Amino acid sequence: MKARRYLFGAVVLAIWTFSLSAQTVSPGNAPVINTYTPSTDVYKSETIIPEKKPVPYPYIREADVMWAKDIWRAIDLRHRQNMPLRYPLEGSMSDGERYSLFGLIMEGIKSEEITPYKWNVISGWKDPFAEVSSLENIYRESGGDSVYDDNGNFLEVQQGMTDIMQWQVQEQWYFDKQHSTMNVRIVAIAPIYYQRYDEVTGELLPSPRQRIPFVVSFPQCRRLFATHAVYNPRNDAQAISFDDLFMQRRFSSTIIAESNEFGNRMLNDYKLGQDVLLEAERIKNDLMVAEHDLWEY
Repeated sequence: MKARRYLFGAVVLAIWTFSLSAQTVSPGNAPVINTYTPSTDVYKSETIIPEKKPVPYPYIREADVMWAKDIWRAIDLRHRQNMPLRYPLEGSMSDGERYSLFGLIMEGIKSEEITPYKWNVISGWKDPFAEVSSLENIYRESGGDSVYDDNGNFLEVQQGMTDIMQWQVQEQWYFDKQHSTMNVRIVAIAPIYYQRYDEVTGELLPSPRQRIPFVVSFPQCRRLFATHAVYNPRNDAQAISFDDLFMQRRFSSTIIAESNEFGNRMLNDYKLGQDVLLEAERIKNDLMVAEHDLWEY
């Protein structure tokens, strides 16, 4: 009986050895694994995820606000510190994970997560959310062309060249006596498009015209900003979101207006050349002095 068991085991071992020798992989017949996709990352990024939510604003009582001031700023995308907001110029990079600020907001408008508002030249920043705009108006304002059928019905809009080189930001500075801190909140943000050709004649203009295709509410953009990373030029391992960039003030800007008795006029309406920059520095210094004057030493 034992001899039969030993004989059966020897036969099974011989068959298993033969099967291994028959399955020897040679350089020409290696199996192809179609489900494996190589990655250039050595670790999985879990900081910026679709489920991420922005840090909510704390509630502010009117009685706690001792001092407040409305400030308007210009973010020049040609400045080195602001270049992560400018690139990529068109579309997206890194398989749709990286957008420019303009491209990301346009994606939010297309998905109807962000509501665009029409810029009114007359009222300007006094009431930026007075009238809701549409994609058709946005593309037309930014140099795009509308496509219609033979019956004159609107079909689609072909986006033109987006020469967005600047953003304007409306923000409010206030001193919270409950926490004894000077805080700032961004209220609205708008891209600046430079029109280089005349709309009627198509001729090159002597100097580009500054136009605003739309205005969006910054608090409404925060959810989208928090779920998309912006390029960090100093450290690829330290991912930050668009919301982090704005909330931590990681951008370079220049003051272009402040609330005043003249109706929120721009600095270049009453200053020229270098005097505009000097006036912007004066307003910036006044903000710092206003904070220091509210303290007792």
